[in-house]
Amino acid sequence: MSILVTGGTGFVGGAIVKALLSAGKQVRVLARHTSRTEHLTSQGVEIAYGDILERNSIEKALQGCDTLFHAAALYELWNLDENALRETECQGTRNAMEAAMATAVNKIIYTSTALTIGERKGEVGTETTRHRGYFLSKYERAKYEAEQIALSYLNKGLPIIFVNPASVYGPGDLKPSGRAIVNVVNGRMPGLFHGSNSLVYLDDVGAGHARAAEKGKVGERYILCGNSVTLIDWGRLLCQLSGAKMPPAVPVFISGMYATFGEAVSLFTKRPPVLSWETFRTACHGFRVDGSKAANELGLVYKSLEEGLQTTIQWYWEKGLLKKKPNCVTES
Repeated sequence: MSILVTGGTGFVGGAIVKALLSAGKQVRVLARHTSRTEHLTSQGVEIAYGDILERNSIEKALQGCDTLFHAAALYELWNLDENALRETECQGTRNAMEAAMATAVNKIIYTSTALTIGERKGEVGTETTRHRGYFLSKYERAKYEAEQIALSYLNKGLPIIFVNPASVYGPGDLKPSGRAIVNVVNGRMPGLFHGSNSLVYLDDVGAGHARAAEKGKVGERYILCGNSVTLIDWGRLLCQLSGAKMPPAVPVFISGMYATFGEAVSLFTKRPPVLSWETFRTACHGFRVDGSKAANELGLVYKSLEEGLQTTIQWYWEKGLLKKKPNCVTES
């Protein structure tokens, strides 16, 4: 039997596909006709053309599959159309669950985000944390609502396992976490404020999903988080590895003003700001979650932050995204 992965052409979905292939699984990916799939087909992945906003196409793609990994999503903390975001996350999730109901798959691995944990300021979130009741970004709200939709299908008898990755970074990342790394190494980050973030390396996300399918319990959540760090400690390690100059520590209110100004400028440039308002708000509140349950129950071993950042910096250098050769780069 095959496994269907939605979002398999994307950053996180691609890591899931990679982990499943490494485990010898037969993988099918739901993809639009406009998506690039050559890197998947060259590895023996079957492509089922469709869209998560078209339920019939998901049902068709699920024929002959016993497991569904639903990882398709939009992700950005800047300039996202809220209607498109909520349609993709919420209606896409509903379509995937309805298709699974119609085809009676044996297991569903649902990719959420650790942002839906919603821990309060100063708290470390776990799988049982009660959400604070307010949202720090449009993305958090949409993913939370989508997760609630998936939970409602759990009550209808669908065998769903929930996976909640923290901020994902690694080779290929051109989203908020990746842009922040590039900006620091290239000296474009004017300062770092007293905030925090939870991180997980890309390959650990793929492995965590594969292990959740193998060892996870239906109805359970598994946070994937290798490190929770302050922004200043993260920047210090990044600069030690790369040789970049450490950005100065700046007051929180100055960073907020900088984020607001950057958002205004980006309306004209159409380029992402160095620090978006939603990134600032999330980090200022503090994003700290505990990934030990996945380690203890699934046997997931997290890559160290130092090793993960070094591998990621190496990729950015090889892709020509860095101005100066970082200290940690090795020539192949």
